[in-house]
Amino acid sequence: MTGSHNNTRVLIVDDDPLTRMMAVEALREGGYSTIEAENGVQALAAFKAEHPDLVLLDVMMPGLSGFEVCRRLRATPAGELVPVIMLTGLEDSESVEEAFHVGATDFISKPINWTLLRFRIRYVLRSAQVMKELVRSKDNLSSAQRIARLGSWEWFVPADDAQRSSQYYRLFGQHADTFGEGMEALVAHVYEPDRAMVQAALEGARQGIGYQLTYRVVWPDGSVRTLLETAERADDLAAESLDGLVMEGSAQDITEQVETQRRIRQLAYFDPLTGLPNREFFREGLLAATARCLRNDSRCAVMVVDIDRFARINDSLGPERGDQVLQVIGHRLRDSMGDRTPAEPAGGGGLPRLKVARMAADEFGILVTDVGPVEEVLAIAHKLVQVVCAPIRVPGQEITLSARVGVALMPDHGTDADALLKAAETALNRAKRITRDQVALFSEEMKVAAFLRFTLEGDLRRAIGEDELKVLYQPIVDVNRREIVKAEALVRWPHMSRGPVPPPEFISLAEETGMIVPLTRAVMERVCNDIVELGDALPADFRVSINLSGVNFMDPQLIPTVRAVLEGAGLPASRIEFELTETVLMRDLDYATTILAQLREMGIRVAVDDFGTGYSSLAYLRRLAVDTLKIDRSFVGELVDGQGVAIVRAVIGLAHSLGLEVVAEGVETVAQLETLRDQGCHLIQGYLFARPMSSRALAQSLVSASILPMGRPV
Repeated sequence: MTGSHNNTRVLIVDDDPLTRMMAVEALREGGYSTIEAENGVQALAAFKAEHPDLVLLDVMMPGLSGFEVCRRLRATPAGELVPVIMLTGLEDSESVEEAFHVGATDFISKPINWTLLRFRIRYVLRSAQVMKELVRSKDNLSSAQRIARLGSWEWFVPADDAQRSSQYYRLFGQHADTFGEGMEALVAHVYEPDRAMVQAALEGARQGIGYQLTYRVVWPDGSVRTLLETAERADDLAAESLDGLVMEGSAQDITEQVETQRRIRQLAYFDPLTGLPNREFFREGLLAATARCLRNDSRCAVMVVDIDRFARINDSLGPERGDQVLQVIGHRLRDSMGDRTPAEPAGGGGLPRLKVARMAADEFGILVTDVGPVEEVLAIAHKLVQVVCAPIRVPGQEITLSARVGVALMPDHGTDADALLKAAETALNRAKRITRDQVALFSEEMKVAAFLRFTLEGDLRRAIGEDELKVLYQPIVDVNRREIVKAEALVRWPHMSRGPVPPPEFISLAEETGMIVPLTRAVMERVCNDIVELGDALPADFRVSINLSGVNFMDPQLIPTVRAVLEGAGLPASRIEFELTETVLMRDLDYATTILAQLREMGIRVAVDDFGTGYSSLAYLRRLAVDTLKIDRSFVGELVDGQGVAIVRAVIGLAHSLGLEVVAEGVETVAQLETLRDQGCHLIQGYLFARPMSSRALAQSLVSASILPMGRPV
């Protein structure tokens, strides 16, 4: 077979062999391949087996006529769109009409002009291809609408004739025969609260006014879906001129998008643990409240509530119990807020007109609108403290917490949301630093202090970078040997303009800002370099202890940093001792066990500082690789009474039973020294012997007995 149509197959059906032969030859010359059938039965079988692209079908055949064969072909899915050209010797119009009635595409009268036939076939095939493309486009559109959950409609308004796509009915869980007639049938399927909105949109559409709205529909099974519908005037002006106003529209199921947006909003604006609004949501609410106050010339208050030392709940009872406590506090604050309107009484001791949010891990924000005098606001703040401080019962125990509250008023302390929130947080920081005040009202003095603290932060960063901080050493004396056996490194900051900055002030600032990590590294480097510089002036077993904060201890780079500093100075690890408080060690006992074991493996000793003020547990001391206990200065100061002596005796006995060194710090009197020595403590640190001194002064003191106090022979 030759020609450009060799992929096109034609089924030739005729009971006359000569006609079939001539048709075959004519079509082969045109490049078509052919299949033959001499009657209707063979034709149907060949069509089913071969799937031809076109059928040449004689009308007059014995048995099944061409009309019947065409009718049966069109009844099959494969034969719906295949072109059928009927060959007829009949010239009456009834036969032609019958041919088209049964589905013929075209017809040719006998005798056949074979050249013309080839052109007719080419034209019919081209038309059939266009039809297939149209059908395919329609199917694709239907599939696309189904996938996108998109339906369409056309409304001929004067006649109230609504033509809807099949997918449109599916959006309502309906079929065409159950949906209802006319455009108004839509309203019956709409969720009742949304019906008035839809009805109003349809009334506008009757006047040619387009719309876009989101509404909910109720399916037969009772489920509710959300649709987005858009309508506009049809562009077909000819149709409007004939039939009047025509509106067209589409509707899409956006239920999943709406639910996704709801979940996103939930995640973005609500705290997943307590279910309360989060900081961002609170800030947006505060923006609206401050704008309303400016319009109405009214006042509002912002309070930030912080749970004191909440971290110890997580440290001692675990994060799961800590989460339960936060949920209880959030629930209490929400209950105290109440859902009453301002006109309703606040019976039962509740707090009216409040809004609450969880601002941070252990901080909650409270917004009070339409507040009265300052005294009323402070009374509410103290009530919130009582709400938090009420005992919380969890399985196996009862927990009692305390809280601090920072308060700011609008317009007294700010006229925009961010300034007001910042003022409340500044007041909270003041309340947290001054332990006697559980509630603090913002003042301009606090603002100045906050600015100074901010300035101090920048100065501290510069001081660390420019080696402005100084390291001094306080000797630790073995009173039995009358020798200085080690020293504690203490960092001091002689500020260039402010003078000496108290260590608690800049150390706490360094911990809050994360600068404690580079600060401690700088101290380590200075201590190691001082030990190397002093050389033989220090005994070979002389150690210097360095304090590590909780931030330092939890820093994953602690061990690599220590190794790097020791290697950089060329100093043995045995010359260094780290001091950590009980609270730091107990935050994560498993982690502490691992880190202390690594430090011991390096040769670094560890002392437990301020022992007796925290857990003081024999169990954890046995588990942890520590070498020294330091008796807190508060116990040393109470050695004047029997109870103080008993506590110190117990600590010393515990240390000796575990083979640990014990150091008493804060010793200032000879009486304290003698009591400690009598109880078996011979390592002493305090002003009785010396204040912190430079490294060179320490070296000079090592060869002098002048720092040892006079008194009873030791």
